[in-house]
Amino acid sequence: MNQGLIPARDNNIKIWFATSTHEKRCSMSTMNNEHYDERASVIDHSEDSNPNILSEKMPENATNVDEIDSIIAQQMMKLSVEDREKVYSDVHGVKEGEKETKETIQSGLDSMQREIEKLQHKEAYDMACTKDQKYVESRSFQLAFLRADSFDARKAAIRFVRHFQVKLDLFGEEKLVMDIVQDDLDRDTMGALYSGTGQILDTTDSAGRCIIAAVFGAPWTTRAYLQRAFYNTMMTIRDPYKQIHGYIIVVYSLAHSSQQGDASKHYTFSRISEGLPVRIEALHLCHDSPKGQVLLTVSKAAVNPSIKIRTRTHYGTNQQIMLSLAGYGIKPGTIPVGEGCKITNLDAYQQRLHQMRSIERLKEPKRQKINVPSRSDILFGKGTPFQNHHGNVQLRNMVSERYKAYAKAATKGQKMQITKEIVQTVQQNSGLFLRPDGGSWVCVEEEAARQKVSALFRSLRIRIGDT
Repeated sequence: MNQGLIPARDNNIKIWFATSTHEKRCSMSTMNNEHYDERASVIDHSEDSNPNILSEKMPENATNVDEIDSIIAQQMMKLSVEDREKVYSDVHGVKEGEKETKETIQSGLDSMQREIEKLQHKEAYDMACTKDQKYVESRSFQLAFLRADSFDARKAAIRFVRHFQVKLDLFGEEKLVMDIVQDDLDRDTMGALYSGTGQILDTTDSAGRCIIAAVFGAPWTTRAYLQRAFYNTMMTIRDPYKQIHGYIIVVYSLAHSSQQGDASKHYTFSRISEGLPVRIEALHLCHDSPKGQVLLTVSKAAVNPSIKIRTRTHYGTNQQIMLSLAGYGIKPGTIPVGEGCKITNLDAYQQRLHQMRSIERLKEPKRQKINVPSRSDILFGKGTPFQNHHGNVQLRNMVSERYKAYAKAATKGQKMQITKEIVQTVQQNSGLFLRPDGGSWVCVEEEAARQKVSALFRSLRIRIGDT
């Protein structure tokens, strides 16, 4: 991809977090640990209803491999034989999808609403209700969260409330009751998204479950990792089949691309799943060195007990890891990661993202401000970078194709009609006419877009010497 996407420095993230007496606001750079309780340790998140999951401190013992593994072993020992078999079935993909009826769905949604009303700290949720109650109370939207927690109404309510807090933290109040699309993502997040290092795969495991693959170690900011995870997840839950059957997550952390300083990033990234409508059936952590093992141990510490006991670790070369994953229903070659963490399906994946962006623009309300132009957009400006943009090249081609008709047009009105038709063609193909505005882009008025096309006709006439 050649869109000039350059990794930005880690921006400060404004986070609301709860204390025992009041709420404070803090500014964090890569989730800076200095704001947190120094007594923190590995938390049993199963009874935690705090919605501010992105502001939690990474526990001090989160990198202790033996201690975290011991905690997981203790949690497994507490399970009944039946529950252990269920975990085994989930991890190996041998269970059937959840059975639902109209009655269980309605009962679950009613119970979930009652549990939401019981929760005390839900400021972002209340804000969303005030802005657009219809959006918040969408039946299909709430059902995705209910399915994520296997119809446990209390857990689903906590996840639902957390969702709005996470969304507020990452995208701000303006986007709180809007579906997040690529046009909402900043430059760094778009770079992370199009890098292919975090994908919702279009293939499934042997049980038909959706696979999420992620590679840590790329130079993206914490915010970019989180926004990408949010966007990817919310994009895929539009499919009820995936909601019902759950998700498999495969995470790579390889020594040559990982740094010890990324530990807090691993922790925060792993915590975001608690605010997304995704039921994780199995978590596979893959590494090739002790350093990678330590970083992935942080992921184990971050997830809730239900996911901890469904976590499996794979060590070795890429080929050995692929063979190990095959024992869990993930065929070799399914995960698009080659030797040296090279993304093997990058071109096809980026093309799929471009197509998704086009669909989003046709379905969702037009954003007046864009952080990163799409390939289809027409950029206003002078210089080679503007003229060589894919959309600008396509526009010049359209002008060339219509030049004879334009030159033969007898009246100004006929010429104007041709320019209008070209503008409409660009728009029908999800293209926008954009001008620079500080560090972003804004849509121009219809007349300005038409004038842009007229100017291209004049330039072409001069170039070919047609008087």
